[in-house]
Formats: sequence, structure tokens, C-alpha cells
Amino acid sequence: MLVWRDKDMANNLQFDAVIFDMDGLMFDTEQLGLEGYRHAAHQHGYNLESAAFHDIIGRTVSDAKRLLQEKFGSDFPVEKIREGRRRYLAETRNASGIPIKSGLMELLEYLKKKKVPLAVASSSSRRGVERNLKNVGIIDNFKVIVCGDEVTHGKPHPEMYLKTADLLSKHPSTCIVLEDSLPGIEAAHAAGTIPIMIPDMQQPTEAVRRIAHAIFDSLHDVRIYLAGNWSESPQK
Repeated sequence: MLVWRDKDMANNLQFDAVIFDMDGLMFDTEQLGLEGYRHAAHQHGYNLESAAFHDIIGRTVSDAKRLLQEKFGSDFPVEKIREGRRRYLAETRNASGIPIKSGLMELLEYLKKKKVPLAVASSSSRRGVERNLKNVGIIDNFKVIVCGDEVTHGKPHPEMYLKTADLLSKHPSTCIVLEDSLPGIEAAHAAGTIPIMIPDMQQPTEAVRRIAHAIFDSLHDVRIYLAGNWSESPQK
């Protein structure tokens, strides 16, 4: 369902590429990641709820470390907690697999048929991104992958999306960006792309509503929207 649409945007949507975030957008991993932080923090004597880690959603590893130490103190054992989180996620992944967001496969298939160049721009490490994409068999869908350990500035800085558009050989203004997080939408807007939000753990603020092209409940809705509003085929 369409939750929000910029009233100034005409129906003849024009784009040449689509850039996907990963955690919380393609995979239902944000809640799992927050639970991993809570579990690991508890093992180190910190009785924290998952909500205490909401501020780091969509952030790179280095930015997340800085934010956590600003919030809980410079002696907060970020590296040990991150390692505990990695073990938690690996155990969960091995037991249950990677939870795929509803509508992802259908959207990828639609865009593949239309020969739209696709990319991933994720705050996670390349190792983690490639592992997840390979495990669900979709890595070959993406022409470009840019990860949080490959940029100087993480989201909400626009660097990641500017770099991704450049590697796609596309102008940012012709790239749709699909994001679930507030920092991600801010980064996409700052880069001059077409930001579309599919909220997961973070709900859109009024500021995000002012900069998002559209907000949808699911990737199913994104596919339906693109099919009904796309005015021309992307340039190859």
C-alpha cells in the first residue's frame, strides 16, 4: 500500500537504475541484529533492551561504534559486543536461514525482465553483504555492490550513493534508491537520487516525508508502483 507520495511528482516516473539497501530492506535482519546486540550486551553485564540500539540502524561499523560509545561511555566494549552479536547471528542464520523480505524476489524478477541495472549500497561489511546475497542466490542480480567498509563517510552522508551511481555510470538523479532507514533516506536525498522508503524498524518522520519520493508498506507495493508509473525503459 502507498503510505506517502510526493504530490509534486508526476506519474511519469523516469529512472535508469535501482539501488537497494540490504538489512531491513531485502532481508528481515534489523530486528535480528538488534536482538543480537541486546543478547551480547547482556553477556557483558549490560542489561539493555533492543531499543537502546535503534540509533545505529543503517550506520556503518565505525559510525555505530562511535554512537554506542557516545551513548554508553568510552569503556563500552563495542568490539566484544559486536563479536557476540556476530556469533548470535551466525547461529540464528544456520538454524533458520536468512529471512527474506516479502516481495523481494518478485521485484528482482520484474526489474530483471525490464533489464534495469541494479546495485546494492549497504552499511554492512562486504563480507557480510556477499555472504547474505550468495546464501539466497541473488548476488548475480547486482551489477555493483558498495559496502560500509569501502567508504569514508557512512549514511546519512551521500558518499555511498554517489559512489554507487558512479560505478553504475548513471547520474544520481536517474537512480531510484530503496531504503528502510532514516539515515539511508537522508543519504539518498543528499546524493540527489529518487529516495523510496519501505519502513522497517524506523518509521518515517515528518522530515523524511518531505524528502522521500514515496513511502510504501512492502516491496510488493514498490513493484506495483513502478509497473504503473514508469514512463520509459532505462538506458542500458
